[in-house]
Amino acid sequence: MAATARLSKSKQTETDIAVLQVQVANLDEKIDDLKSDLIEIKDSLKNNAKHNENMIEQLKKENADQHNELAEKVSALEKWRWMLMGAAALAGAMGFQTIQTLFAQ
Repeated sequence: MAATARLSKSKQTETDIAVLQVQVANLDEKIDDLKSDLIEIKDSLKNNAKHNENMIEQLKKENADQHNELAEKVSALEKWRWMLMGAAALAGAMGFQTIQTLFAQ
């Protein structure tokens, strides 16, 4: 009986070892799949980061261009304002009588 029990236990041990080997092989495959997925995720993150950096740089450029355009418009308006203030000062210096005679003719 003891020999039969040992033989049965030995076969059970062999079966358990075979099952464990299959499970380890399955785990290795799953780990390889996870590694390849992680590499894909890493590459995707790098591409997204580069894309975001390009978009930010483009937005900065467009923002600077728009600010420069607006600055030019404001500068032109300020020139007109100073010219009008100078004309008003000149008209005030000439006096009301002189202006009236200029427009009366």
